Amino acid sequence: MPLLPSAAGRPHRPRILLVPPPELPVPAVQGGAVETLLTHLIEENERQGRLDLLCASVPDPDAAERARALRHTKMLYVARPKGARRYWPLVFIERCFGIAAPYDPWYQKVQLSLALELPPPDLIVAEGGTLTQCSAISRMFGRQRCLAHLHGLTSCSHTMDQIYGGILALSEFIRDEYLKTSSLDRHHAYILHNCIDTGRFTPGPADEGLRASLGFAPEDFVVLFCGRLEPDKGIHKLLEALAALEDSRCKLLIVGSPFFGRTQQSPFLHKLEQQAHALGDRVRFTGYVPNDRLPDYYRLADLVCVPTLVEEAAGLVAMEAMGCGRPVLATRSGGMPEYLEGSQAVLVDRGPELSAQLSWAIRMLREHPDLCAQMGAAGAKAAQRFSVARFYEEFVRITYDFLDFGPEPEPPAGGRP
Repeated sequence: MPLLPSAAGRPHRPRILLVPPPELPVPAVQGGAVETLLTHLIEENERQGRLDLLCASVPDPDAAERARALRHTKMLYVARPKGARRYWPLVFIERCFGIAAPYDPWYQKVQLSLALELPPPDLIVAEGGTLTQCSAISRMFGRQRCLAHLHGLTSCSHTMDQIYGGILALSEFIRDEYLKTSSLDRHHAYILHNCIDTGRFTPGPADEGLRASLGFAPEDFVVLFCGRLEPDKGIHKLLEALAALEDSRCKLLIVGSPFFGRTQQSPFLHKLEQQAHALGDRVRFTGYVPNDRLPDYYRLADLVCVPTLVEEAAGLVAMEAMGCGRPVLATRSGGMPEYLEGSQAVLVDRGPELSAQLSWAIRMLREHPDLCAQMGAAGAKAAQRFSVARFYEEFVRITYDFLDFGPEPEPPAGGRP
């Protein structure tokens, strides 16, 4: 597709529609990895103004208030139809059975909203989730204007190849796994590494007041788990590992909830609380913590553990911990080794011996503070390659390449808008 002229005769900036899953709002006022990533993209575009963005989202008053000042992004807040199926069951059907999930009417409402958008988007980017739900949108605009952003391990299908003319993969691992079952031209299988706000996730002194308020003494060795509380994240294995350690000064801080910023309980959380009860004051739960407050929690920890049991696409928590100069202990899964390269992180294998391996690694790192310091310094340096500015630059480059827009227009006098 050639670069299209604007009404004034100048090439226009690409207009891009972002379609995240219909669960959490954008901007990310309730958390969520995908939603946080899109918020970074939108905010960087506010600074550079090189794209015209549309972003679909479920409505939320706090998100709408935060989006009010956006100049280069138009939010399309689309309410879920009454009685619509919840999103996660659709993901389960598609990922576990390899078939297209039943059509979610929320996407139909997004499509109807697009019919009123002038000019129409040049590119549609489906941001993870149940990717076949964008089939009608793809038929409306054509597969050569549709990209699937793979935020997790995803198998291709004939349906997916019909919907999308390209993919954005978070890692080489995710891209290569997808291409095993896809007829997609490898040239249009782009790698776009995740990003973190390297201006906030930086090394710094621990907030001793926060650490003390959580019940930790200066001599405690605090292991931090941060993330959604679900079985795939392996937090129950980390609790088993802690129970096997006789050192009562090894303690665990669990940051997160089953449903991001929502307050619902879950059967799995109840089981975790029962596990933790046997460990007394060695375990603390904080519940959900907003992303902008997470650096303080990383910095107070002596070690950050990411014990994922499945093929982790990237490992946002590991990246944030690296940025804060914290040593990382993680399972060898998916794209994690790719993201942790250069950080001196300790990687252990998944499997029946995982709890024992975690116990050994925690004990070893507890006994070698100099090694922890070296790991933290190496991680902080390695994390710089995952800046928001780098992510945005790559996203813009991929946009122009995929749409064949040609070279980006020169910025107006005075620099970027």
